[in-house]
Amino acid sequence: MAKNFLIVMLFVITLGCKKNSDDDITTYRWKRDLYRARVQSEGPAVFYSKDPNVSMNQDAIFLSSSNVNLTEHRKNIQQDSIFNASGRTQIYKYEKVKD
Repeated sequence: MAKNFLIVMLFVITLGCKKNSDDDITTYRWKRDLYRARVQSEGPAVFYSKDPNVSMNQDAIFLSSSNVNLTEHRKNIQQDSIFNASGRTQIYKYEKVKD
């Protein structure tokens, strides 16, 4: 009985210590565009969402474009980082480049 208990505990510990698979090793080529929110007289110059599909409109000013190789997880981290670090005034818009 103690042997069965140890096997079950080893199984539970093994599954409990499994690495989170959010950061997979598959890298993709992305076209990354940087946009800034336009200053408006009636309100602050901010994007109200970090999702570029929701917040991209005439109030966005294109700043730059680049191509990067990132995993999905790293792309999401960079998108969140620029949005939060800029005080919600800048966002990255990513598009996968087909090889």
